[in-house]
Amino acid sequence: MGQNQSTEEGLDAVNQVDTNLKITPQKEADGCVKLYKYVTTSSGDGNWELASSNARPRIYDSKEDSNTSGKKDFFLEIEQGDVDVHVDANMNHILDVRQRRVTFAANDTIYALKFPNDDTCRTFGVDLNDALFYNQYGIDNDEVGRSKIMEDYASTVFAKDNTERLFEPMETDDGGENTEQYFTPEKLSEKQAKETAKDEDAIHSIIMGAGENNYLLRGCKFDVLRNVDGGGIEDKNISFTLTPPPSTACATPPVSMRRTRAAAAASQTAHTPAAELTPSRVLLAHAERRMNLLTPDNPNILHHADIEVGKIVSTFAFQKDRVDVPIVEIASEYKAAQTEEYSQFLGLDQNRICRWDLRDKRGVVQESPAVLDYVAGKDYSRGTNFTCMATSGDGFVAVGSRDGRVRLYNSRVLTQAKTSIPGLGKPITAIDVTYDGKWVLATTDSYLMLIKTTYVNDKGKDANAFESRMGGRGAVPRLLRLKPEDSIKTGGAKFTKGRFTWITEGGHSERWVAAGCGRYSVMWNFSKIRTASTESIGYGGLPTCMDYSLRAKEEEVVDVHFVHQKYMRDEEQAAMLVATPHSVFNLA
Repeated sequence: MGQNQSTEEGLDAVNQVDTNLKITPQKEADGCVKLYKYVTTSSGDGNWELASSNARPRIYDSKEDSNTSGKKDFFLEIEQGDVDVHVDANMNHILDVRQRRVTFAANDTIYALKFPNDDTCRTFGVDLNDALFYNQYGIDNDEVGRSKIMEDYASTVFAKDNTERLFEPMETDDGGENTEQYFTPEKLSEKQAKETAKDEDAIHSIIMGAGENNYLLRGCKFDVLRNVDGGGIEDKNISFTLTPPPSTACATPPVSMRRTRAAAAASQTAHTPAAELTPSRVLLAHAERRMNLLTPDNPNILHHADIEVGKIVSTFAFQKDRVDVPIVEIASEYKAAQTEEYSQFLGLDQNRICRWDLRDKRGVVQESPAVLDYVAGKDYSRGTNFTCMATSGDGFVAVGSRDGRVRLYNSRVLTQAKTSIPGLGKPITAIDVTYDGKWVLATTDSYLMLIKTTYVNDKGKDANAFESRMGGRGAVPRLLRLKPEDSIKTGGAKFTKGRFTWITEGGHSERWVAAGCGRYSVMWNFSKIRTASTESIGYGGLPTCMDYSLRAKEEEVVDVHFVHQKYMRDEEQAAMLVATPHSVFNLA
C-alpha cells in the first residue's frame, strides 16, 4: 500500500542516519542509541528531528528505594533526551524489529528510539513489554503471572518469545495463491456529492445493497444510490422517509420512494410535519425489498418497511414469555440473508443474544404491534456487556463486548459460545467476519484486531473456533494501527466501523480492510496481512501492521463500506463509499 508523502519522508529521515553511519562494535557496546522527535509543521505535516545521538534509555522502578511493600511502578527514562514517562497503554508504543526502532508517545510528543543492532532492540522491547504487563496487572510477566490473568490463547500475548513469532508467516488459507504479487490500487479518485448546510440532513450511515440500490441515512430520510458495474455509484436523485403505521401516527402520509427530493421537500412545507422515524439501526431484508428498523426511543419495537412503496407495513414487539425485551442491535442470520427471502434475523442487547422470526406462528398477523416469534437465544444474568455482532456465510456469529472480549457462536446454538477470546481491555465498537468464517475483525477506538479462527486441534485435524473450543491452540491475533506520527495527524481520532471487502457467496476471498478515523479513511491490504510475516509488535507484544492507505476528507468520516464484490471487474480491486456528514465519496 502507498503511504502519504510526509509519513514516507519522516520514516526515511529516521532510517537514513544509521544507513550512512558505520557503527563500530565498540560504539554498539557503548549503547549508541539515537532519539528522534517528530515535529509537526504549520502545514500539518511533520518531520523527524534528531534529539540525541547518544540517548540512554532505561526502564526503572520508581518505588524501588522507598517502597517496602514490594510493589513496583515502572517508568521509561531517557537520560540524554529529557524523557521520563510512565509505562502504560497511553505510550502507544510500537516496536519495529526490521528498522530496529521503538516509537512511543510522551509529553504530547512522538519519539523514536533507533537501536544499533537487533539484539539491543529486542532486549529493550522485552523489558518494555514486561514493565507494561506489571503496571497493568500488578504481577510479573512470567508463565505463572500470565496464567493468573489471561485465558485461552491470550495467555501468549505477553510471552517473551513473541518477537520470534514476527518472522513466522501465517499459513495461506485460500488455496495457496501467489502471495508475492499483490494488487495495489491506483490513487483513489474522489467525487464529492452535493452538500447541504442543514444539520438535520447530515448523513449518519450507509446501508449497502447487493442489488441495484444503496441508501444513505440522513436522520429520518433515505437517499437512494445506484450500484454501477466497475465499482461505482450514481445518485438516483430520489429520497424517501418512513412514518409509523396509521394506528400510531402522524397527520401526513409517508413519502413515496418514487417522488423526487424536490417533491418531498414541497410536501413537507405544505403539510404538518409528520412523526417520521429516525432509525438507529437499519437492516435490509427479503431480497432487499424490505427494511427492518430499530429506533433509539423504543428499543422494544421493530419496524418493518416496504421500500418499494416507501412505508412501514408492520410494527412488531420484541417479547419473550410475554415480557418486553429491549434490542439495540440486529444482524442478518448469515451474510447473504438480505438478498434472499428469509424471515429470521439476530438481535442483541447488553446481556442477551437471540434469534427472531418475522412470521407469526398463528399465520396472519392480527394485532398491532404483533409479537415477534422468539426462536432461540441466551439471557445472561449480567456482565457480558455485548456491543455488536456479525455473521459469516454459514451463519457463524461473532459478538463483541465492552470489555474487549469476542465470543464465537456456531450457526445452530446461541446458548453457549464455542470460544470466548479475551481482549486487551478496549471496548469492541464494531465487528465483522469473513464469508468463510476463518477471520474476525474487531474494531476498537485505538486499533483493529484480526483474529484467525482456524487452528489444528489435539487430534492434528483442522478445526474452527466457531464450532469447537480453540483454547490456547490459536494463532496470536494481529493489530491494525496507525503509526504514532499519523495518530498526531488524525488528532488522536478513534477508529470506527472496520469492515472486510463485502462478499455474499463462496469461491471468493476478501482482499481489503477499511475503517474510518476522524477525517480520514484507512485501508489495509488484507490479502497481504493474512499470509505475510510482520516485523512490528505493539501493545502486549502483538504483531502489528502499519502498512495502509490514508486519505483525508474535509469533514469527519461517519461510515465506510465496500461496494459488493459482484460489481467489480477485477476481484482484487477495492471500491468503497466513504460518507461524511454532508458528502459521500466514491473511492475506486
